[in-house]
Amino acid sequence: MRKRRGNPARTAAIVTVAVLIIGIGGFFLIRHLTTKHLVVNGREVTVARSATPRSLVEDGIVEAPKPGNLMAVDGSLLSKGDGDLCSATIDGTTLGVDEEIPADSDVQIGDGADTTEEYDEKQETIPYERAEGDTSFSGYWNGSIHLLSDGEDGLKTTKTGKQSGKTVEEVTKPAVDAGYVIYSAKPDDKVIALTFDDGPWDESTEEILDVLEQNNAKATFFTIGNQIEGHEDLIKRAAEMGCQICTHTWDHAEGSGGGTDIGNMSSTEQVQEVTKGYAAIEDVLGEEPDHILRAPGGNFNGDTIENLWDYVDVEVGWDVDTEDWRRPGAETIAERILTVSPGNVVLMHDGGGDRSQTVEALSQALPKLADEGYKFITVNELLEYGMPK
Repeated sequence: MRKRRGNPARTAAIVTVAVLIIGIGGFFLIRHLTTKHLVVNGREVTVARSATPRSLVEDGIVEAPKPGNLMAVDGSLLSKGDGDLCSATIDGTTLGVDEEIPADSDVQIGDGADTTEEYDEKQETIPYERAEGDTSFSGYWNGSIHLLSDGEDGLKTTKTGKQSGKTVEEVTKPAVDAGYVIYSAKPDDKVIALTFDDGPWDESTEEILDVLEQNNAKATFFTIGNQIEGHEDLIKRAAEMGCQICTHTWDHAEGSGGGTDIGNMSSTEQVQEVTKGYAAIEDVLGEEPDHILRAPGGNFNGDTIENLWDYVDVEVGWDVDTEDWRRPGAETIAERILTVSPGNVVLMHDGGGDRSQTVEALSQALPKLADEGYKFITVNELLEYGMPK
């Protein structure tokens, strides 16, 4: 029986078609593996898989942008057009000039940015200085804020351009001078710091907190340490309201201080007055309080400042003395509160006797001040405004 022979022409046609299919497929496969689709400045293009912003410019795919300039370290022009070739962003995110562009990205190519020459950098310490403030009794009244600073060295950076040879210096961290500085805050904002001494006290401290809460006000309480026991709930409530709890010493300078002047105490007794006052607050709130003191009677001068330097960061006096302890009448106390200016520290008392006039005066004055645009902040918040310029 004779074998059937195939059709040579038909076989050749099939082979040809197969080769074409493989070739075309290979072409598109190679094209897919070696190119990518982009939208560049709103125009769809197909580019090499490894395309970068630089290659788009150099290959003429985008109109040549204006290159940036090369600048010297001092900001002067070193050479025109030698900065970044172009800029590139994808959805607002900056892309490096030589960074590969992800496939299917919508990229914006624009003018190049200026660049700074390479430079050598050297850092030097700026030693702090000591400011000699007036530590006399009369000097105390030159301001309500009395800062005791240990000082901190600053840092200066010197840059020398490798091409230009030019040098620039920059203070990267200012030195903080040590010393005793006296000032009253002068903020642009209408803020004042209400302060209360000699508490906590039965009834009056709670009533004052009620008035503060009703008027969306914060205050700073300078507490007597040995009076805190039994009034822990008042201290906690004040802190929860955002008020600041500071010390007015442990027992208001009793004993050798005569109940008014820690300056008459020994250095050891002075330190104990302050540190025991801090500890009494910490025992209630569970954290160390700010090292902020109001000395009884404003008696913070001379050797007392040196003796307490390591224990006090700020001693707080006052700008407005309501003299509420004299009990001149609620209206009179309210009138004195209403004399405030922005940045003032106002002195009042929540302890040491009947403070019902103080409570009533606050009820009268705070709404009026609020209507004038005043806000009532803590001493810490007042300190954030810094010294007047």
